[in-house]
Amino acid sequence: MKYTVGDRILMLHSKEEGVVVDIINDKMVMVEINGVKFPAYLDQIDFPYFHRFTQKKAPAPPKRIPGEEIRREKPVPVVNKPEKGMFLTMLPVFKTSGDEEIVTTLKFHLLNETKRAFNYHFEIWLNNTLFLELKQEVHPFQHTYLADLDFDQLNDQPRFEFTFTPKDSDLSLAASYAKTWKVKAKQLFQQLGELQTKNEATINYTLFDKYPLRAETDAYGFSPSDKKKLSALTPQHYIKETTPVTAKLEVDLHIDKLTDDWKGLSNLEMVAIQLNEFQHQLDLAISQRQDKLIVIHGVGSGKLRDEVHEILKTTREVKFFVNQYHPFYGYGATEIYFK
Repeated sequence: MKYTVGDRILMLHSKEEGVVVDIINDKMVMVEINGVKFPAYLDQIDFPYFHRFTQKKAPAPPKRIPGEEIRREKPVPVVNKPEKGMFLTMLPVFKTSGDEEIVTTLKFHLLNETKRAFNYHFEIWLNNTLFLELKQEVHPFQHTYLADLDFDQLNDQPRFEFTFTPKDSDLSLAASYAKTWKVKAKQLFQQLGELQTKNEATINYTLFDKYPLRAETDAYGFSPSDKKKLSALTPQHYIKETTPVTAKLEVDLHIDKLTDDWKGLSNLEMVAIQLNEFQHQLDLAISQRQDKLIVIHGVGSGKLRDEVHEILKTTREVKFFVNQYHPFYGYGATEIYFK
């Protein structure tokens, strides 16, 4: 007999190991595997040792340096590709629900179609609250991942803020360039509906075609010295003496509503009058514990609106403010809510 009671054996068909517990005859033995006893023919079993030594050993996995599994983005040499600009790309992720496909997630990337590398500061604001902030670099003719938003978050008035600076110093270029992108729900829904019809995967938004050149004045025509003068101008020279002591629920900052003698004023002086009136009405509303204030700044170039929003961002009594389409004011007014 090849086997004796107590020998370790291997079941050839299942590769399970057990032990011989009894000799039945010259062709069969009783084996036990994992507490289960059953008879087995001699040609169904073998000693496990021969099987172990004849199997090829799997090569040991190569040693990995921590972090090696993360693919690193390598700059690609700049080739003779045409420059198109900087883009925000949005990739909608669809999910099948019944007979239709619905968008569940929006994936955002930054696409640099220029020959220059840029550092960028990126923020997402939801309901005027900072949701995400990134400070990174994007290489020439490459894209980089920014963030995901759930489709339901489009109801939170998302606002994307970008500030770009050239990585390599160039005195001919502007020191920085800021761009704001707001979701326009009606336009976005239309684009999503057309996406599959056009057999395209992403929706692209242009942030700039060409990075702006250095200028003596900003986009609104104000130089750095003008901005210093703006902060130094005082309100009493320009604001009407009839400004009421009681806080207003609505303040109109159109220059002809604030002073009769405005035609001979410079743009800088007009903005100073408007901001001083706004600050005065804002202080009144806060001191009199007003819940809400509507400021009408108009659309125009956006300079007055941006200056008003900068003041609101640094006013701790402001709970939040919104500048969205209004059936009466259009986009020319900001609604302010106080804590």
